Amino acid sequence: MDRDVFVGREPELADLQRRLAATQAAGGAVVLCEGEPGMGKTALAAELARRARDQGFVVAWGSCLEGEGATAYRPWTQVVGALGGGVIDLITDPAAVGNASRFRIFDDVVEALRAASAGSGMLVVLDDLHWADVASLRLLQVVASEASSCRMLVLGLYRGADAYPRAEVAALLPAILRERTASLLTLHGLDAVDVEQLAAAALRHRPQEADLRAVQERAEGNPLFVLELLRLVRKAGSASALPAGVREVIGGRLDRVPPATRDLLRQAAVLGRDFPLDLLAAVAGEPAAELLDRLEPAVVDELVTEADGQRLRFAHALIQEVAYAELSMAQRQRLHRRAAHAIEAPDGATDGADDELDALAHHLRQAAPLGDADVALRVTLQAAQRARGQLAYEHAAFQYRQALQLLPLVTNASPDRRRQLLLGLARCEFRSGAVEAAWQSCRAAADLARAAGDALAMADAATVLRDVSNTPIQDELHALCREALTMLRGADPVREARLLGQLAITADTLNEPEPGLSQRAELCAEATGDPDARHLALQARAIELVDIRYTLERMAVGERAVRLGRETLSDEYQAWGHAWRIDAFWQLGRRVQLDAEVAALAKVVAHMKEPLWLWRLNMTQASMALMEGRYDEARRLADKALVIGRRGGHQGAGFLDLVFSDHLSAQTGDGQPEVEQGVRAFAEQGPILTRAWLMNVLVEVGRIDEAAELWRSVVVPHIDAMPRRVPEWIVARSAFADMCALLGDTAVAPKIYTDLLPFADKQVVAGAFTPSRGPVALYLGKLAHLLGERDTAEAHLTSALHLAAAMGSRPYQAYSHLEHARLLLTHPTRTDIKDARTHLDAALHTARTLGMKPLAVQVLALAAQHRLDRDSPLSGREGQIAGMVAEGLSNRQIAGRLHLSERTVENHVANILSKLGFDSRARIAAWHAGRRGAD
Repeated sequence: MDRDVFVGREPELADLQRRLAATQAAGGAVVLCEGEPGMGKTALAAELARRARDQGFVVAWGSCLEGEGATAYRPWTQVVGALGGGVIDLITDPAAVGNASRFRIFDDVVEALRAASAGSGMLVVLDDLHWADVASLRLLQVVASEASSCRMLVLGLYRGADAYPRAEVAALLPAILRERTASLLTLHGLDAVDVEQLAAAALRHRPQEADLRAVQERAEGNPLFVLELLRLVRKAGSASALPAGVREVIGGRLDRVPPATRDLLRQAAVLGRDFPLDLLAAVAGEPAAELLDRLEPAVVDELVTEADGQRLRFAHALIQEVAYAELSMAQRQRLHRRAAHAIEAPDGATDGADDELDALAHHLRQAAPLGDADVALRVTLQAAQRARGQLAYEHAAFQYRQALQLLPLVTNASPDRRRQLLLGLARCEFRSGAVEAAWQSCRAAADLARAAGDALAMADAATVLRDVSNTPIQDELHALCREALTMLRGADPVREARLLGQLAITADTLNEPEPGLSQRAELCAEATGDPDARHLALQARAIELVDIRYTLERMAVGERAVRLGRETLSDEYQAWGHAWRIDAFWQLGRRVQLDAEVAALAKVVAHMKEPLWLWRLNMTQASMALMEGRYDEARRLADKALVIGRRGGHQGAGFLDLVFSDHLSAQTGDGQPEVEQGVRAFAEQGPILTRAWLMNVLVEVGRIDEAAELWRSVVVPHIDAMPRRVPEWIVARSAFADMCALLGDTAVAPKIYTDLLPFADKQVVAGAFTPSRGPVALYLGKLAHLLGERDTAEAHLTSALHLAAAMGSRPYQAYSHLEHARLLLTHPTRTDIKDARTHLDAALHTARTLGMKPLAVQVLALAAQHRLDRDSPLSGREGQIAGMVAEGLSNRQIAGRLHLSERTVENHVANILSKLGFDSRARIAAWHAGRRGAD
């Protein structure tokens, strides 16, 4: 029977061919093809590959292996192995990986694929992704994110969710589908016409109607099932008593080969879907030549095919699964032990070196109940170390979990061994981004260490996780650090230095820190010379010095971190140093130095290619674009950062995007309902002062009364609840200044003014990755104006103009112009009116140029209030209609009152919006109210 028959997938094939052709002009794409076993996924891919080759495309194929014996990155080693160069070494050889970042390696793979596809285009097929290791799927996710810049189609094939051997796979495949270039193709069963065509093509004649109907009823459109049932029909001569399931059909197929062949297939199934002939010979204990004779019936019956000269392959994964299932537990264990002994050399090494290390570990683990547990543990840990050396942290974590399961079988397994395995597992889990799982492993190790009085293991358990501030883990980790320090009692200076740094980093920012803790950590770290301890101490110092009063000191800490990174060749240390210096230079308002630090950070991040730092860099660049009023670019960069952050699993990505979106919508007026919804949801679950953020948003959307109620009932009573040592303190104080000015709160204003005055020459910014609120002087000017200190207010606002200009911030120059005009129009002289008009003109020009719609409304309203809008831009009729809009009348009501058609009123309203530069009727009403107030 011809297994190359291709029937019934013409629409899917045509769709894939269109996508493949589109890569030549529109860029690459990723298609994940899902279907039940036997649904024809591989056949579809093979037909597409054949046609792609005929059209001149480069075709590369990679497949994942079932079970635990596959190495990390297996499908990608097959794909990139054909491309030549050193790329294959980057994902197979730990020595070649060196100190590289995993995402640098991923980027190198992407570059190799981009180069290979640059000519006539490329098709990459990844088969059996449901069996893929997690590191391979993360690499696929990066490829999907970059596919648009390649002339390449990636086709991934996988079964449904019930086939996933690892829980992470179930989460990662949907995550890949969220990439812009990715899409899902689901293969369903063939319809009756297609089944008939497949039957006729496979049998080379149309089957009997009764036989065809029986096949259709049982196969449910599954092509493999159709072919297997047809084979039974052909052998038996009729469709009577056909099996109900495809596995039963395959079992029936196995019944038809000689017992010796079937027994050999069972032994081969232990080795996987692909099995080397020499290894099978070693397992079976017979010469390879004799095995070929015994396998011949299986080859003739198309149960087994030849993969290459030295390797055979089960024709379908289900055949291997059914054959393996026929073995008893004892038989499996004995065969796995034979396979392990065949792979392992006499000296205990592997004949195939690292390439067979995972397979050896798998076979040894399966045979461990027979007495090989000690060796299985040793080899499993070797496989874990190799995967860790390849930066395949998820695969390394898998091996550590397998090692932990082996411990009960190991001779004289000590509690210390379990502690060390848990710590190794925690390190790999944390590096893979599984922070919660890593913490659970650390806690388990700490529990064992506490019971054994092992202070060193306690210290290690407390220092595996990093950068876990503002998470539920922080307090528990802080307590563990303190407990470990008590147990350690100076027995290990390096561990003590690391613990002190971690203790300072995880301290609760809402309570007073232990005096001198970060300095003590720094002294201990410098004494040991340990780079990790020194970096932790610097991080602790940077956190302790986050108060805006210590900007210069934080800048110095950043410089030392940069130097440490250069000394130790650590990009991570350098990146932190540049980030801390960006914080400092931004607060100081030193634009030249700020630009230099951002450029330096970008260079380091380009070398690292770590998602977390790419996210941070893009947020910094987005915030700078926002500061300059480059709103489209700011939104684009922030959107890019959000994609990177979510892809990297960073918990703060969504929250920081909400902060950014709030700042952006406040300046442009766009997206305010979505921002309000997000901030309200956050405020309902956060600490009480998070409602101050909601208060600001309510002001932005014009709900002043509701904001005022929050101000009086929540914010003012808790106005000192936020400590000065959190980065948001200066941001919150500037927002409080706005509320005082808006509500005329002269009772609270003096306190806020006193708090802000020492920082009159600084910029309001919480950190490098968050937006700025402009010069502190702007808010001091508002408060001084409210308190009747005109000369002081004018000095502050003049300073704000200069400080905003020095930072290149046109939006905050415009805000300063508006506040300056507002000040001058309080009991104005003729000169004041003239100067106010100049400030208002400047503010309005910037607002209209940049698209700052809320600012334009405020400027026009203030100008109208003081009759500084020169001649109204509206005609008499438009002015009349604007007044009715301000009354809240609808277009229909206005039309009725003026005896006009509703269409005519709509046109007038559209002209009013255009002339005033507004986008809503509410802003027409505000403008009209301002003019009436002047009257």
